[in-house]
Amino acid sequence: MDHAASPSALLPAVAEVDGPEELGVVTYVHKYMFSLKFLSSATLAIVAVMGGLYFLVGFPPAFDTYYEKMYFHAIGIGLAALAVYLVMHIFKLQRFEPPIDFPIVYRAFIGVVCAALGGLVFLNVSVSDNLPDVGVLFFLIAFILMADVGGALFIELFLLPRKLAHSYDEQTTNIVGYIGRIVPICRTDCAAYAQMGVGYWLTLAAIASAFVAGMLGFINLLLRAVGPSFFAGYMSWLGLDTQGFEDATLDPHSHMMALALMGGIVAVAAVRFGIFNSESRLRRNLARIGGLISLIGVIGTTIVLGAVALLNFAPPTLFASPDGVNGMAGDDAVMSIIGFGAMVILVALVLERRTWHNPLRLTLLGTWLAAMVLNVGQGFWIEMHQDQFTASLAANDASFKVAQPMTGIFLLTALSLVLLMVDVYGVAGRARRIAVWTAALGLVGALVGTTMWTFVDPTNGGVSFGIYVAGAGLSYLAFLFGAIAIRTVRIAPPVPARP
Repeated sequence: MDHAASPSALLPAVAEVDGPEELGVVTYVHKYMFSLKFLSSATLAIVAVMGGLYFLVGFPPAFDTYYEKMYFHAIGIGLAALAVYLVMHIFKLQRFEPPIDFPIVYRAFIGVVCAALGGLVFLNVSVSDNLPDVGVLFFLIAFILMADVGGALFIELFLLPRKLAHSYDEQTTNIVGYIGRIVPICRTDCAAYAQMGVGYWLTLAAIASAFVAGMLGFINLLLRAVGPSFFAGYMSWLGLDTQGFEDATLDPHSHMMALALMGGIVAVAAVRFGIFNSESRLRRNLARIGGLISLIGVIGTTIVLGAVALLNFAPPTLFASPDGVNGMAGDDAVMSIIGFGAMVILVALVLERRTWHNPLRLTLLGTWLAAMVLNVGQGFWIEMHQDQFTASLAANDASFKVAQPMTGIFLLTALSLVLLMVDVYGVAGRARRIAVWTAALGLVGALVGTTMWTFVDPTNGGVSFGIYVAGAGLSYLAFLFGAIAIRTVRIAPPVPARP
């Protein structure tokens, strides 16, 4: 089974029955000033604004310069915070959070605000040059907060089975005892984990992978900020200079983070929709097999990209042509395993009749399918025909290298998050339809635009490029509509988790 001994404490019912529920505004004896609903709505609005500014005021849709890459962290941290809120909500973690004065969701939201302020500095190159340390300082605060959030979220979720089984000892006050509390040793503690299913483990692995990705980003930022002195010996051992080590840690950081978010979204969506516990044995087993495949993909991606970043590992090229020009990148093949698992879960979900009567759920699944089309279908096609895409189709290859990270990785992940947030808070009626249809139009525009810009017309002034940009714009507009819709939802008053 995919839940602990107390199913109602861990897994929500399906969306149609569950309805909106605000979790953990009061946990233990501690009352939060700001609800999770408010933080979710505000974060969606901030992401919508920062995403709109990226296209309307700032940069072209690419990651070509240092300023663009730094600015996009303002959007990426917002997406990470939304993923944190979803995990807290789906697994009801706030009901078990310690009575601290600075809760996880507060830290995540402050990280979003600091990242947005840093992004505003990097939005204009002249402003950033005149305030060289201000933007970096805001981002540094945001990075530290989100690293803390990632570690705390992992610990909270890791301890959840024992808290549900009432075998967790909360009284230890020294560090040695605390380590003993974290590591399950006794038979009772281990038995609590035996009842947790693949949805729980996939979520936990995704959080751990995102944390590793964040650490790689810290290393990259430290190199840029203070130079190679701290890593000089290690870099020499790897045979890399400063630029080589920066390059080695940059792509694994962004790709691992994005893939961890994707894996986490697949997990929480499947748990939210109850597919791991479907009444149909076929759908239930399909979903669990898909979850296991995605879990293997998350672990494999973390190991391979970690080795690329820290051990100067060069993944082999699969199915290489005799001249070595064409072939499938080994790290891309490992990363695609997460998507293949998602496709198996997608099949299990579409076999449910109610999925076909739920436009939000269909649009969410459409983002998964579109991600596979762009990243696996088109990406592998280009890799297997590199002899053409480095010659006569070089312009097409350049367009894909710009659009694929923006659309195939981050934008589709963003749409999944906003749709899940709308579903979790039970947004209904016109507000739900507006958010869903805007997201659906953004999804279609981004997919069609990226495909046409890559394979039909790779120029920056044509119809293909216009459709691509319009799709991205509509996607961030869906964030704004989602923020407004969630803000207007009425929820039941919070109930203390404990007397």
